[in-house]
Amino acid sequence: MNISSELRNSLKLDLATKYDNEITNYSPHEYINLLEKPLIDEFNSTQYNQENSTEIYRNFLNWLFLTFKENEVSFRIKCLERLGDINGQKILLVGCGLGEDVAAALSLVNETGVVHAQDLSETFIKLAATKNLYADNVVFSVSNALSLPYRDDYFDAVYHFGGINLFGDTKRAISEFNRVCKVGGSVTFGDESLAMHLRSTDYGKMFMQNNPLWREYAPLKHLPLNAINIKLEYILGNCFYLISFKKNEGLPEVNIDVPHKGLRGGTIRKRFFGQVESIDPLIKEKLYHKAKRQNNSVSDILEKLVRNYLD
Repeated sequence: MNISSELRNSLKLDLATKYDNEITNYSPHEYINLLEKPLIDEFNSTQYNQENSTEIYRNFLNWLFLTFKENEVSFRIKCLERLGDINGQKILLVGCGLGEDVAAALSLVNETGVVHAQDLSETFIKLAATKNLYADNVVFSVSNALSLPYRDDYFDAVYHFGGINLFGDTKRAISEFNRVCKVGGSVTFGDESLAMHLRSTDYGKMFMQNNPLWREYAPLKHLPLNAINIKLEYILGNCFYLISFKKNEGLPEVNIDVPHKGLRGGTIRKRFFGQVESIDPLIKEKLYHKAKRQNNSVSDILEKLVRNYLD
């Protein structure tokens, strides 16, 4: 695989032109900085580029998996498997942190696929790239998840875990995940959020007291309109959510013209778009009673009355 060509093809055209020299000389054991200055998240960029930021983050991960009694390697593979069969595919890891998901992703895409791993922190990306001693089918980049540098509809799958709560604009981040994913592709992402049924228990209160991020809610309301096959699950002691969906071309395909059988009658389309102005409630009551006695639908009666009036 020509990794420089892969990198060039993945980027927005203006960025591919702007960073032409860096792309030409790119090595999969290094990284490329695509962070545009006007788009820098100063808070997170500073927080995760401090001298001891990698140690702090790694200590947190160690605590996390010990607390929830999970094997980190197997956990990461299981989460990535939510994307479906990604053998031979192009996948994007958003906010890859220290790169722990990279090896797991590479094992799932195999040699015929490619993994793009991005993070806001140059410190993290540099370390992640350093860990990659053998694979030639991986691209590391420093960039902003709220304005991903990639082309529309490029990746077969997009994955993120453990960071979106701090991105500053959850809706925009999810929109970016969706934008760069192909139609028919998969998106999976998750972060802290205590399951609703546990929030009033001592178990839940302990975790929410320990870390306020566990008070966040799974952002289902921010999913794109073309998301289908949506799945929400809670993992790691029901303290983290994981949302998966497929990217559709548009809204789900449905037939809104199937007639309802019964007193009310009509169709989904007629009941929504065909509403008429108000009438006296006593007249309405009599209309429904007579329609019921005659086994007619109110929708059919009204349509006939209006047609006769118009004629």
